[in-house]
Amino acid sequence: MLKIGVRAHDFGKMDPFSLAKAINNAGFTTSQLAIIKAITGVDSLADVNSSLLEQIKTAFAENNVEIGVFGCYVEIGLPDKSTRLSEVEKFITGLKYAKILGAKLVGTETTYYNISSMEGAVSREETYQNLKDSVLRMAEQAEYLGVDIGIETVADHTLYSAELTRRLLDEVNSKHLRVIFDPVNLILTHSDIDRQDEIYKKFIETVGDDVSALHVKDIVIEDGKKIWRNIGKGDINYKTIADWLIATGRSMPVLREHIKPDCAQLDRQAMKDLFVLS
Repeated sequence: MLKIGVRAHDFGKMDPFSLAKAINNAGFTTSQLAIIKAITGVDSLADVNSSLLEQIKTAFAENNVEIGVFGCYVEIGLPDKSTRLSEVEKFITGLKYAKILGAKLVGTETTYYNISSMEGAVSREETYQNLKDSVLRMAEQAEYLGVDIGIETVADHTLYSAELTRRLLDEVNSKHLRVIFDPVNLILTHSDIDRQDEIYKKFIETVGDDVSALHVKDIVIEDGKKIWRNIGKGDINYKTIADWLIATGRSMPVLREHIKPDCAQLDRQAMKDLFVLS
């Protein structure tokens, strides 16, 4: 079953009970929780303790909001090994917190790849090898803890394509390495929007069986920049993706990102309509 949810920190930074209640009041039953961005008084993972984790777990359970994804976005493709391994340790800490909270998936992107400044100095292949080294270390801990890694493909990051994502999945070869599918993050230009169905079909064909969560948002591109819109009011066509999810009967969180709380009901209904949910 698809579970319609939301990125928690789009409702603001609050105490756990106020946050969980706000999400529930907006009609969402699952969430992506990035503690640093969402919980008052937390500026780093070092600020988190067992008491706070218990408060969060209790607050979300009492408000019937699942933590479908624990957000722990780190820079795991950096060229400097010492800095990169420090980021890996942050992610491993996130895996441990997720297990306590009952979250089955811990999400991260990779690292922005600035072609103009990095190409030549650091090759695409070198950044990929750095990424793979990081993910192998993360996967070892994920397997030990029984929690999944959700890695997100982003067109201008180290992990930038369906093919490279497939390669990473195959070379790491861990059942605890999964994919977060974010259609908008595969789009960079008007040309990409024109061929989005082709991009999405390729992604589904290549890594669809490994997808454990879907991010949903909508955009238009103006002056080379992505401008956020309500679901169904921009240029993103979710039909290919919705048809795939409905046909395969997949069960996963479907998470609205960049929501404006005062438009929550509008977006929630649009998502239910897209994915034919009652």
